Amino acid sequence: MFAEPVSKLIHNLKYNGAFGLSKPLAELMADAWHTWRMPVDLVLPIPLHAERERSRGYNQSTLLTRDFCQLVGLPFAESGLTRTRFTTPQVGLTAVERLKNVQDAFATQVDVVGKHILLIDDVCTTGATMAAAANALLTDGASAVSGYCVARAI
Repeated sequence: MFAEPVSKLIHNLKYNGAFGLSKPLAELMADAWHTWRMPVDLVLPIPLHAERERSRGYNQSTLLTRDFCQLVGLPFAESGLTRTRFTTPQVGLTAVERLKNVQDAFATQVDVVGKHILLIDDVCTTGATMAAAANALLTDGASAVSGYCVARAI
């Protein structure tokens, strides 16, 4: 399907302004979703801090979420979760440092009480970001939170 490894495509989407790659990467996610889909009430992208999003010009997770949800017909809230403080990029941090870095860094902006939320991000390395975001949602009343990514770091 792709001439380049998916990891290079994700890197280009995330760091090199290749936002047009979100649709084909979301198609990969949609194809896989049909094999193990679950009931979901709302899909939320993992947010960037506003300063980082301004610098980058977009949030790759938001683009993936929008494209994925259009393909599979799930509702999403682009700004349903916010990053409340600037965090160091996770690249190069240990698992423990990653957990501390994103602890209490997210806030819910939509009603999640009793809902099953699906979080979308580009890459899951240790799961620290997903766990911190899920914790905020569960604290605010979500009944369940699942995570879904284009790739899992090995």
